[in-house]
Amino acid sequence: MSTLDRAQLIEQVMQDQQQLLYLSLGSSRLPWAHIDLTMAQLKALITVACSGPLPVGQLGVALGIGKPAASLLVTALVGRGIVVRSEDPVDRRRTLVHISTRGQELVNELLQGRREAASTLLARLDDDDLVALARGTRALVAAAATGSRARSA
Repeated sequence: MSTLDRAQLIEQVMQDQQQLLYLSLGSSRLPWAHIDLTMAQLKALITVACSGPLPVGQLGVALGIGKPAASLLVTALVGRGIVVRSEDPVDRRRTLVHISTRGQELVNELLQGRREAASTLLARLDDDDLVALARGTRALVAAAATGSRARSA
């Protein structure tokens, strides 16, 4: 495959993914629409859920905000019972932010809504398309895992 053909195929996949996102947002109940969190709070929740316990300052870096703003954000989430603070056992000057049981339940609820919508769409595919999509998805996961390992090294 030529470089141009590959670039065109990548662009087509990106456009198709965007179209799929728009169609799925317009045709189903949004699982996060009922959640009474600001966008910043939701981003913080997802970041802590995906990254595990983080120092407040590192959460701020991940969200592109300063440590004082991150601290206020964490205080709001602690007040809602979505995250908990603890002392860093390695450096007692730092405070770690962990997802709480309630916060994990909320994240699971969000993911379950996506799973149900995806399952409905996947059931509509014929066998050949489903096999091809499964192969492509596994390849995409492998590429993402390789990129993730390279960034953390």
